[in-house]
Amino acid sequence: MSFRTRLQTFVENRQKIQIWYGMGCHNTVTGRVLNVDHDHIDIEAYSHESDGQIHIRRILVPLHLILHIDITSAEVEDADDDVNINFENDRASSPTMSVGDLPEPPRGYAVRVLSQLNASYSNRFSRMTPGPGGIYFAVDGSVWNIDSSGQLSEYARIRGNTTISGLKFDRKGVLYVATIQGTVYKIDPNKSGRVLAQLDGSLTGGGTFLADLVLTPSDDVLVSNFPSNTGGIFKVDRLGEYEVLAGGPGHGTQGLLVDPDGYVWSLEHATGSVVKRTMDGREVARVQVAEPEAFNFADGFDGNLAMDSLRRIYVTAGRSGCVFRVSGDRAETFLTGLVNPTGITFSPDGILFVLEAGRSRVLRVVALDKADRTASATALS
Repeated sequence: MSFRTRLQTFVENRQKIQIWYGMGCHNTVTGRVLNVDHDHIDIEAYSHESDGQIHIRRILVPLHLILHIDITSAEVEDADDDVNINFENDRASSPTMSVGDLPEPPRGYAVRVLSQLNASYSNRFSRMTPGPGGIYFAVDGSVWNIDSSGQLSEYARIRGNTTISGLKFDRKGVLYVATIQGTVYKIDPNKSGRVLAQLDGSLTGGGTFLADLVLTPSDDVLVSNFPSNTGGIFKVDRLGEYEVLAGGPGHGTQGLLVDPDGYVWSLEHATGSVVKRTMDGREVARVQVAEPEAFNFADGFDGNLAMDSLRRIYVTAGRSGCVFRVSGDRAETFLTGLVNPTGITFSPDGILFVLEAGRSRVLRVVALDKADRTASATALS
């Protein structure tokens, strides 16, 4: 039976299916097949949202982008026997979404998979940030958007052989991007970009391996540098002029965060500590999150930071497969059982998202008590 004939039988039977499709990253759609034409398959898609309702919408999926189809019972009506249909023109191995692989949620929280990404990019997914219309993350030289239903779309791509290591939107929707090679880009909402600065890591005592990027209240850019046991933090102004905020042996830095009071937090990989500094680089506090061995020293994407409205800091630790939470001067384990978590961020409505690079997926972590689910402390106004 041909590919198109099989799809047509789904139309006739109003078959419930789940489709994996896309290039670079996988999109997923679950629903019923309404029609198949020469170029597209028309899906009546549904998703089970946190409000307890099943949301219905129509999606056209290009036939040439389809990678894999599962016949599924997918949350509504009768259960069918699962049947896998694989196609010879798959561009990558089909991802799997196993509920059994979900981490045990902390008390008072629920965890689910928001979206399964392209497994061929495993461990190459890095930072996350909130932005216009959803959450954004980086993989190699591309920035991707993921909306509240888990649908993916490529937002921007940096030309050349480059790897994005940090990204952040300002209040006007301008995207700032850092690459491990030392370049900081500024990309406006029309996707027109330019180089803001080319940083030299030797100024912090080591090589150039940029690891993260954040914005200050005055719209300056802070970029962390992560080479071996040296490194530090650069401050870049709106004209592209830059200076070293912190640097030298012991200052190798991974994740960055600017809190609502204007203090700079960073993950110092040599000690496994989060460090709080003033905007002129003076250290005012530090909390050890975990032993240094919990973090991937060979991977500058580790040690991401996010802060909730209660000023608690969440830290990814890739080697240990954990997300830690820092409250005041105390650190505790928040999530365990992950495989190389890298990106972490809050949406403006207080939902925590974790980019689990080792399993190529985005997790959605929701506090069941709404008092614990207010807006992120660092969300854009």
